[in-house]
Amino acid sequence: MINSIKDIIKNFKNLSFKDTQHLDDQGYLVLKNISFLKKNVDTLSKISEKLISEEGDKGGWEGKEKYFKPGKKFEEGADRLGGLINKHNLFLKVINIPELILAAHHVIKDEIKVCGFNLRSPKKGYGQQGIHMDGFARKDINEPFSGVVIFIYLDDSYVENGALRVIPATHKKLGWPDDYIDIHEKHPDEVRVEVNKGDVVIANLNLWHAGAININGKQRKSIMLNIKNRSYGQLLNYKSYLNQDFVDTLTDEEKYLLAVRKNDIDHKVLNDGSANEARRKYLKVKGINTSIIKS
Repeated sequence: MINSIKDIIKNFKNLSFKDTQHLDDQGYLVLKNISFLKKNVDTLSKISEKLISEEGDKGGWEGKEKYFKPGKKFEEGADRLGGLINKHNLFLKVINIPELILAAHHVIKDEIKVCGFNLRSPKKGYGQQGIHMDGFARKDINEPFSGVVIFIYLDDSYVENGALRVIPATHKKLGWPDDYIDIHEKHPDEVRVEVNKGDVVIANLNLWHAGAININGKQRKSIMLNIKNRSYGQLLNYKSYLNQDFVDTLTDEEKYLLAVRKNDIDHKVLNDGSANEARRKYLKVKGINTSIIKS
């Protein structure tokens, strides 16, 4: 019986002090040599490419199917996949990776749950984003952090194909990036995070970051795993979305992580907890341009 995150992590080997310190101080962490990913990254990549081909324009619309129209992509200029949890057993195993669970718990310091599990792969000439964060703006320095977004790279990612841009230590700032900067301008403290396939970047949800243009058109597929404090809604409500036959096949750990147990709160809304939606409402009141993506 899994009653708490402590029941899951009690037998895990802790992250190093150097890693947790970097995550605390800089707001992000690069992890290499995760055994599961070293063994399975090529298979995950092939599975993803097959799904991208099969789903076409429907890719990424899980939980928002009512907004889909034939020919309308979830994101212009990018291949997207959503709801990966029940699309292949290897995807499901990703949420069990100890290092990812430990990092999420270290940031959240409370009970956790998976809130989103998607894939993004910008095409040539696309991928540029305004600087943003994936969490809700904090109003007080003592307010706890809500969670992490974990980028799991299925291809090498470097400057020429649009390596991630991060602005270190900005997770400590209050409010939204728009309160401080022009989000469409390059930040002087920007760092490009170049990684190899199978590497992972873990970022505090309040860290300022952005995608960049894929200049050479080489694939840079990355899985985006969103883990938050258990009190938050999910970007895809798994308790409502997953059928019972699938839920019955899950381990106790997976049921806890996905919040699909009988005693888990069902927020009813199929997709909830979008920080960008909250940001748009905030900026609309202030009369500020609310566009994040600028291709």
